[in-house]
Amino acid sequence: MNIKEWQTTQEQCVKEYQELVATGHLTESEFVELVEDLVDVKRISDDLSLEDNKIKAQKAIDAIKLIAGLI
Repeated sequence: MNIKEWQTTQEQCVKEYQELVATGHLTESEFVELVEDLVDVKRISDDLSLEDNKIKAQKAIDAIKLIAGLI
């Protein structure tokens, strides 16, 4: 999976989490915890070997956080 595919997958997860919050199946604090798990920079960074991929991953993480309303 490339960075773009990963980002798309994670963004979809965030949208699903948002729907769960909206329907009362997930609390706001649970939502934040799940999103933070999705964008755990340390875990993701350890999996990437090239600096270019790390930069792309950080941009993807920022986009996911933006969608989630965490930044």
